[in-house]
Amino acid sequence: MMTVVAVAAACSSGHSGGGTARVVEVTERDFTIHIPARIPAGDVRLVVRNRGPEQHELIIVRASEDRLPLRSDAATVDEEGLEPQTLGTLEPGPVGSTRELDVHLRPGTYEVFCNMAGHYLGGMSATFTAT
Repeated sequence: MMTVVAVAAACSSGHSGGGTARVVEVTERDFTIHIPARIPAGDVRLVVRNRGPEQHELIIVRASEDRLPLRSDAATVDEEGLEPQTLGTLEPGPVGSTRELDVHLRPGTYEVFCNMAGHYLGGMSATFTAT
């Protein structure tokens, strides 16, 4: 069986781009995202597997005390309003796909979520702490 890997890279300032990133496995499935609760700070490669049953995207932002802001449709997160907090985005991936996202994590709390219509509101988000 052959696995197809699509690579999308996004980084915050200070990302070295070197090959020393720690690999972290992430699984997306309606309506959950499984990611470790603690991840070492520094260069990280998120390996994201979509277990379906439909397409999912992945957005990573620095967490805040407030719930993420919604668009006027009240079904999706206002990504433009999160721009300064956004570390990276993976576009929607088909069921069974594996995608990668390189980010540089500073110590702190982060939130990952899928912003397909209704997914975030359905609980498709998770938080983790970079230490």
